[in-house]
Amino acid sequence: MLQVRPHKSSDIPLRVKWLNNPQVSQYIGDCSGEKTTLAKERKWFEAYKKNSQKKFFTFCVDDEPIGFMGLSNIQKMNRNAELFIAIGEDAYRGKGYGKQALIWLLDYAFCTLKLHKVNLGVVDANKRAICLYKFLGFVEEGRMREEIFINKRWHDLFSMAIFQKNWKPPYVPF
Repeated sequence: MLQVRPHKSSDIPLRVKWLNNPQVSQYIGDCSGEKTTLAKERKWFEAYKKNSQKKFFTFCVDDEPIGFMGLSNIQKMNRNAELFIAIGEDAYRGKGYGKQALIWLLDYAFCTLKLHKVNLGVVDANKRAICLYKFLGFVEEGRMREEIFINKRWHDLFSMAIFQKNWKPPYVPF
């Protein structure tokens, strides 16, 4: 069973492990191919705690953390934010946990924070993520050509979004 909790300082070693995993980091545009350290992630976490425009969560299966997700650049006046998700544990990808986590996060964004719009950026090579986002109701709003360099190739970055008025949680038997 999937559980979601706020991101905490005890998650920092997991962040280091997951962000240093090429299967995870290859699609994270701001750290693709870069290694991180405990010191860097501790510094990041201290800045995160002071930033009211970010809400990060760790999601777990049977109390075992498997990934993180959240909203950044939360704009209260415009009622929008940027969404991200990463499943850190390789064995849990492709099993529906990302879908469950995103349903929880979108409900949080639209029902708790009362956001109007949620945006995200996704690399064209991340086909499974694109399919999931479309399934959840995201639509492509734009494309930045050859924006991300992964595995010795340039890739396009899609900008996708969903509006509160279009959010209908799909029935997913958990």
